[in-house]
Amino acid sequence: MRPMIILAATALMLGGMSAAQAQQFGFQVSNGLTLEQVVVTQESASAASHGGSGDSSSSAVIAQGGTGNSAVSSITGSLNSGTLVLQQGNANTTVAVIQNSPGSAIAQAQLGSNNYSAAAIVGGSENGIASAQIGNNLSNSVALVDSVGTKVVYGQAGQGYSGGIVVRNAPRGTVVRLN
Repeated sequence: MRPMIILAATALMLGGMSAAQAQQFGFQVSNGLTLEQVVVTQESASAASHGGSGDSSSSAVIAQGGTGNSAVSSITGSLNSGTLVLQQGNANTTVAVIQNSPGSAIAQAQLGSNNYSAAAIVGGSENGIASAQIGNNLSNSVALVDSVGTKVVYGQAGQGYSGGIVVRNAPRGTVVRLN
């Protein structure tokens, strides 16, 4: 539960700090990681709402305020993992998936309207994704595949932006920050 709280706080702080830089995009990579895919456009994305499920040894927390928001959390084969979703506003959609990655956590926060956020951790262990979006018509997709002890922090603010990143086979201790 502690990693989820730390990731949620990081996501919320990152979103607040990048509000003044809504039209800039930058990234920072540590530990010799190779980025396989980084996509940033100024187009909006849409998504349908779904239901979710989880493992008994893991936890999911979803807090929503506003109208028309939907969230999904699906944890499979990942002991001591967790997801945290916070949405405030209207017509926001969030998807979180952790599959076969014990000790991993996803924290997502969206403030505004018509935002979409997807995060997935597949394979590896002890990974974390924190994403924060503040504004309207924003979308992001973040995936960690077969990595160990890797953290990705993704923040976006403004209106009408879309971005995504896939990190694969990252070595232990890699940290990627996008804002």
